[in-house]
Amino acid sequence: MSWFSENYEKACLGGAAIITVALGYMIFKGGEDPFSIQSGKQNNDVSVPGLDRMNKVKKSLSETHVINKRDVDGREVDLFTGVALFAKADDPDNPVDLLKSPPVHEGIPNTWWLKYNLDPGYSDAPDLDPDEDGFTNREEYESKTSPIDFNDHPDPVTKLSLVEVKTTKAFIKPQDFGNNTYMFKLENARGGVVNRMNQANPKPIGPGSIIPFERPLMKNRFKFMRVDPKVNPRTGAADNIWEFEDQQPNKKGDLYRFTSRGNLEGLNDRSRGIMDTTLTLRLQALKQGGNNFEVEEGTHFSLPFKADAKEKPYFLKKIDLDKKMAEVEYTDKNGQKQIHPMPFK
Repeated sequence: MSWFSENYEKACLGGAAIITVALGYMIFKGGEDPFSIQSGKQNNDVSVPGLDRMNKVKKSLSETHVINKRDVDGREVDLFTGVALFAKADDPDNPVDLLKSPPVHEGIPNTWWLKYNLDPGYSDAPDLDPDEDGFTNREEYESKTSPIDFNDHPDPVTKLSLVEVKTTKAFIKPQDFGNNTYMFKLENARGGVVNRMNQANPKPIGPGSIIPFERPLMKNRFKFMRVDPKVNPRTGAADNIWEFEDQQPNKKGDLYRFTSRGNLEGLNDRSRGIMDTTLTLRLQALKQGGNNFEVEEGTHFSLPFKADAKEKPYFLKKIDLDKKMAEVEYTDKNGQKQIHPMPFK
């Protein structure tokens, strides 16, 4: 038997002792634990890269920035704009500065075109309508309104045109039933009856009563006021005058005085009577050009026309059939009463 076999246990113990001594030497020598796991090195810097720049950008976005402008020949110019130049058709190589040249279109300064960024280079530029409100550039300039804002325009009454005049004429003819009671007929210019009180069951009325005409035409419109005794100076015969008061809202309070023949007092014919006139109108602006509407004399209306409008600032004040003239009254932007005349044939 060999020595290693006989001394196996001793050899193992001796080898273990040598390894232990070697490990102890290593620990003592290096000061590190070979069986421990090394952790990462701790980072105590909590700052965010670029945070300072981000804060500056955020602050900048919340501030108001103003682009500094320079005064160049009496106009402000910044870094992002230039000076608009134009060329004449007969001299295209030489640019024209509107601020320094005479007015391109008579009556409108060049600065006005520059203010609204409009091109005055067209021969008909004053007649153009860039905002399509129905008013030309010249009309907008003269009214000091914006040619590029549909809602800023001259008074629309200036674009009101008359299409048709409709007139009805009526005459009240009395019939005396005695005891200060009367029946009445409504006649046309030719003497034809167009309305009457109930003839089948006559109920004469006295002064202070509303005339109860049967048909819708002028029904309950007139109040019989009184009889004024008169004498015909030529014949000496009685020629009484019957007086009536209009109850229609646009003519309320108007008085009419008729003779027994149904003519107005002082007239021997029927050239005059109770006149009702209605105008058919059209607004040639604000995209209303194809829409006709009717307005009765003595009534208010709106532009553009709306029958149920809350505000009706225009008043069809007068229609003169002799002079062929209608008048619309309104208040201008300075608070002054104005009349817009509309002649007709």
